[in-house]
Amino acid sequence: MKTEIEIDLGLARVSDSALAMLEGKTGAADLPPDLFSRLLDALGDEHLRRFAARRGAAAVLRVSARAFDADELWHSLRMLGNWLSNTDEAPGDDPDFGAVREVIARMWVGVRGALDEVTDKSFDMTYEERCN
Repeated sequence: MKTEIEIDLGLARVSDSALAMLEGKTGAADLPPDLFSRLLDALGDEHLRRFAARRGAAAVLRVSARAFDADELWHSLRMLGNWLSNTDEAPGDDPDFGAVREVIARMWVGVRGALDEVTDKSFDMTYEERCN
């Protein structure tokens, strides 16, 4: 099992105003504290990269594979889904909202992958597959 999961949020492709939306309290604060903290770390790394204070690859969300249990990951998925639903209600022609939706969707997929690892991938298996 991996000790750390890295999720590419695509932050290098979003505008400064989209970063500001991600840093706002509308939805992100409902995430479990550790995941919220890690998201803020990734956003901070992206700001440093943009100011040329840190060179290299775009920032990624790093989550310790041992930091969460299945309940916390499931709660994170629900909160990310709610956050994604809220951004769907925003005007569809705003590119910043589109970028925010993509980042949240990438987070959702990454957390779902972490949940699969924590639950030994039995989350997607049918009852018959688990019995074999």
